[in-house]
Amino acid sequence: MSVLPGHPAELTSRAASLVASAEVILGVIHELRGIVEDDEGKAVKALYAQNEQISSDLERIHPRYKGTAEAITEYAVALTAAHEDAHRAQDDLDEALVAQGRADRTLEDLNDRVKAADEPSPSLTDQVPGARRAANDAGAAVGSARARIDAAREAMNRAAETAIRRIDAAIDSTNEGFWDKVGDFFSDIGDFLAGIADWIGDFLQDVVNLLQKIADTIVAILGALLVLLLIVAIGALFGTIGLIIGAVIAVALAAFLIWSVLSDVLKDTPKVSETDPYAHPEDRPKDPTLATVLDGTGEVDELGKETDTVVKITKVLGPDGWYYTVTLPSTQEWLSRFGDQGAVNDLDSNLALMLTPALQTQYERAVLEAMDQAGISPDDPVMLVGFSQGGIMAGHLAAYNSDFNWQAVVVSGAPIDHMPIPDSVDVVSVQHNGDPVPRLDAIAGDFDSIPHGSNWTTIRVDPPEPNPVLGVDAGAHNADDYSTTYEQHLAEVQAAHPDLANFFAENGYVDTSYYHWSE
Repeated sequence: MSVLPGHPAELTSRAASLVASAEVILGVIHELRGIVEDDEGKAVKALYAQNEQISSDLERIHPRYKGTAEAITEYAVALTAAHEDAHRAQDDLDEALVAQGRADRTLEDLNDRVKAADEPSPSLTDQVPGARRAANDAGAAVGSARARIDAAREAMNRAAETAIRRIDAAIDSTNEGFWDKVGDFFSDIGDFLAGIADWIGDFLQDVVNLLQKIADTIVAILGALLVLLLIVAIGALFGTIGLIIGAVIAVALAAFLIWSVLSDVLKDTPKVSETDPYAHPEDRPKDPTLATVLDGTGEVDELGKETDTVVKITKVLGPDGWYYTVTLPSTQEWLSRFGDQGAVNDLDSNLALMLTPALQTQYERAVLEAMDQAGISPDDPVMLVGFSQGGIMAGHLAAYNSDFNWQAVVVSGAPIDHMPIPDSVDVVSVQHNGDPVPRLDAIAGDFDSIPHGSNWTTIRVDPPEPNPVLGVDAGAHNADDYSTTYEQHLAEVQAAHPDLANFFAENGYVDTSYYHWSE
C-alpha cells in the first residue's frame, strides 16, 4: 500500500494525453485557418465562414485545455517526487522502528542486569550511557522519518493547491463567452440549490438527533420515576411508617439525581490541553492493535484517576486517509457530591449520560474539544473505544452526535444496547455474565430481545475468573478481564467486522497523543 494517496504513474500518463490533445486542438486550428476564401464559390465562402467560427471557438478553449494539461503535468511530477520521498522515508522508518526496538530492549536488558547485580562491574555500568544514547538516537531517527513522511505529504498538498490555482486561472482567463456565462449562472444556481439541500439535510438530521435525544431522555426519566415509585410502593407494604420512609427515600434520591445532573451539565466546558504523560519514551505502551485495543481503557483510567480526565487519540494512515481511534476513560470519581476532586468522568456525568442524553455533559463537550484539537475532521473515520462509562460515552456519541464520521464502537462492560447507534457503525459490545453494569439499561425492556443489525456483535460470556462481586480489582466488571475476554473472541470480531483493521497499522505510520482536563 502506498504511503501517500494518489497514483503518480497513472496521473502522468493522463497528463501526457491531455498535452497531446491540446496539441491536436492547435493543429486543427491551423488546418482550418489554411482554407482560403474563394470569391467565386458561395459554398466555399459559407464553409470558410463556418471554419472561421469553429477555429475562433477552438482558439478560445485551447488555453484552458493547455493550461489544465500543463498544471496537471507539473502536479504529476511533484506527486511522483513526493511519493518517492515518502517511500524512502517509510523504508527508513521501518528500519528505524526495528532499530529502536532493538536499542530499547538492549537498554532495558542492561538496566535489569545492573539492578540485579549486588555490585555491578564498571564494564557493565559503562555500557548503560552508550545504550541510552543508542536508544535516543533510534527514537530521533523514528521521529525524523515520520517528519519526512509528513513533509512529503505537505509538499504533495502544496503542489495540488498550486495546480488547482493554475487550472482555475486558465479557465477564468477565457471564461468570456455568452454560453460560458449562462453555464456559470446555472452552475451557480446548482451550487446554491445543492448548498440548500445540504443545509436542509444537515438541519433535518440535527432535528432527528434532537428528537431522539429527547425521546430517550423521557424514557430514562420515566424509568427513574418508576424506580422511585417502586420504592414508595415497597414502603407502603409496611404501613404508614413504611410509606413515609419510602416517600422520604424517594424524594431524597430524586433530589440527589437532579442535583447531580444539573451540577454537571450547567458547568462550563473544561479547558482541554495536550499532554505527554510518559516521562521516558520506553514507558509508553506499544501501539494498539485490533487485539489489544481495549488495553487502552485501563491505561487512560490509570493516567487520570480521580483528579484528571485523560483521553488517548491514535492516528494511523489507513487505506484511504487518516483513521482515528479515541479511547475514553471510565468512572473514576464516585463521591463527587461530597467533595469534587477534578475528574469529569465522575458519578455526575455518568447519571447525566444515562438519564438526560438530550443535555451535553462536561465529559462529552471536552471529548469533542480534544478531537478538534487533534485535527480530526468531520470526514475522517473515527473508532470510539471505552470501558464502563467510557463505553457509555462511546455509544452516546455514535448514537446522538452527527458532527463526526463515526465508523466503529468497541466497548466493554457498558449499557449501550438501547442506544440508537446507526447501522452504518460497526459495534462490538463485550459483556460479562454477573456484571450488573451492562444491564443498567434493562429498565427500558429486555435487551436480550433487542434486534440488532449485522453491524452489531455482542459477546456475552462468563469472565475469565468468574466472580459475581462488583469490584475494582476483581469480579465481572474489570477492564483488564474484559480485554482478555475480547482477545479470546478476536476471530469472531475480525470475521464480523473486517473494516476494523483499517484503524491499525502495525508496520505503518502511527501517532498517539493524549489530552487531559479537570473541572
